Amino acid sequence: MAVVEYEGSIVGYVAWNVDLERRHGEIYILAVSAEHRGRRIGTTLCELAFEDMKEPGIHVVEIGTGGDAFHAPARALYHSLGCTPFPVAVYFKEL
Repeated sequence: MAVVEYEGSIVGYVAWNVDLERRHGEIYILAVSAEHRGRRIGTTLCELAFEDMKEPGIHVVEIGTGGDAFHAPARALYHSLGCTPFPVAVYFKEL
């Protein structure tokens, strides 16, 4: 996990885990406060996580987000980092 602070407040964070056997990593949470977006904080946090995952030999990193308009900036960020979208379908059923 990594955290970015500015003037005593947390303005961004990222957390990840690795599966060494599969050589697979996952960034499972990335957040940057609305007022601090557009300052490359998300980019820096992702790059830090990627570098940390390289050390133990991770070859593939998974990072996901929503497909709605709210998550469009996240999709743009991941694209700019060289990530490739992988289309999936997730279904829910209320019981």
